[in-house]
Amino acid sequence: MQEFEELKHIWQQSTPAPQPGPLPDLSKASAQTKTKLQRAQRNGAISLVITALFIAGLALWGDFHFKQWYTYAAMVLVSLICLAQAGIMFYIYRSIKQIDETAPSTAHLRQWEAYYTFRQRLIRWNGPAYFLLLNLAMGLYLLEVLERASAQFHLIFFSIYLGWMLFAYFYLGKKVLKKEKQRITGMIEDLRQLEMQLKE
Repeated sequence: MQEFEELKHIWQQSTPAPQPGPLPDLSKASAQTKTKLQRAQRNGAISLVITALFIAGLALWGDFHFKQWYTYAAMVLVSLICLAQAGIMFYIYRSIKQIDETAPSTAHLRQWEAYYTFRQRLIRWNGPAYFLLLNLAMGLYLLEVLERASAQFHLIFFSIYLGWMLFAYFYLGKKVLKKEKQRITGMIEDLRQLEMQLKE
């Protein structure tokens, strides 16, 4: 019996202590951040899919009687750009979904850091590419649509269009990205502080 107790004691000492998971409050905050980020990507992707289908429907069944092939090509191109961007957003959604808020603190931190690095890389090329391609397709579409409009109408239309595009890209887009960045970096900073506390 004494030998069994000694063996049990040795086994208990050799069993590694379980790595602590995130604190309940931090885990809850992580889950909330994750949900908000997922919702933004999912809703954006769904909106783009609906937009793409609507434009494709107009190109196929709209009674516009466009004479130039490139006007229809532009509509198809806009639909494809929207679908490609929706695909990227669904991929981001899945990447966020894979972050496990119940994982041990260190592993959880690494997941958020990996996602943040991936997201920053994506933003550097995806935003400008989407903006440029979409506006090139719109420009191609407007060639025939506005060909009979007056110079004054062109000036007014393109001033409003350009103003809106620049506002959407440089203000609204940057604002959304800044909010997302604050959420992610705040979560990462909290996890880093927790990791340091656990090491002490």
